Amino acid sequence: MELLNKRKALAGSALILLPALAGIWLLWARLPGASAPEKLAFCLGIPAGMLAAHWLCLLLTFRTNRQNGQSKKALELVYWLLPCISFFYCAGTWSVALDVKLGWERLLPASLGLMFLVIGNYMPKMKQNPTLGIRLPWTLANEENWNRTHRMGGKVWVAGGLALLLCCLLPGAAMVAGMLVSIFVLAVVPCVYSYRLYRKQVRDGSWNGSLFRSKADRIVTAVALAILAVAVVGTPILLFTGDIHYTMGENALQIEASYWPDAEIDYAEVESIEYAEGIPAGSRTNGFGSPRLSMGSFRNDVFGSYTRYAYTGCDSCIVLQVKGKTVVLSALDEEATKALYEELSGRIFG
Repeated sequence: MELLNKRKALAGSALILLPALAGIWLLWARLPGASAPEKLAFCLGIPAGMLAAHWLCLLLTFRTNRQNGQSKKALELVYWLLPCISFFYCAGTWSVALDVKLGWERLLPASLGLMFLVIGNYMPKMKQNPTLGIRLPWTLANEENWNRTHRMGGKVWVAGGLALLLCCLLPGAAMVAGMLVSIFVLAVVPCVYSYRLYRKQVRDGSWNGSLFRSKADRIVTAVALAILAVAVVGTPILLFTGDIHYTMGENALQIEASYWPDAEIDYAEVESIEYAEGIPAGSRTNGFGSPRLSMGSFRNDVFGSYTRYAYTGCDSCIVLQVKGKTVVLSALDEEATKALYEELSGRIFG
């Protein structure tokens, strides 16, 4: 790589590592319940993985770039896409751990919209290659298919980026639905277009490519498409869905939570119960967090170390002392949490 390219690569690497240094500075003292290796893993794990992926993409891209002379504008995406994604993702992770409410449920579709707008603008400039762009059997085997798919895909991604930006203005459930539909369309439409174009080329005799040179090519393509489908559909579902169900049994409260182990609280083991508002969650030492759910092991200045099963959008909570340990619960909103508190109090002391 030329000197300028190396500088960009190092600058992107520094952007990826910056949140790790900020995480150590901000979170080290906020995670007293964790050992030093656990703290290092929490602060360095995501940036280290992103850094490895960043350099892998650079090496693969520039290896093929020697052969096909990829557009310089398209290569800018390789330098800056993963660093920007890493910076945003780590900032969100740190804010959740520090209980800083920045409205990430709105920022996520906005950031995705901007990303798709940028990529969509550069997509028509991408030359045929095996590492960068819409890598399908039909695009990789035929240059005309590649060029037409990327011209059409660029328009779709720009329109999808604008749709994701508009999703920020919608109420919660509608915003999630809009995100899911937009991302699904962005992923599926270019693939369908490329395949239909391939079939048309075969029918009119203009197809001159060779699909699947080996059985390994078939397997790799199938695995790549499966991973793409899971990522496109699974990530928004994981971030914006999930529930906590409370069932009042005769002798115990059953807690069934999405994406995290269920729990049971015996009424006879509850020493006290309190309804509270405005208590910060503190820092998470273990568990699952999303714009919708906040669960796992936490620590704050009020309770010390405690267990939490709560919705992030609810400012009230139920505080239980169970065999000397603190458990914090909440329902979807303040009204439902208050009703849960009254019913649970009646079960415990009734």
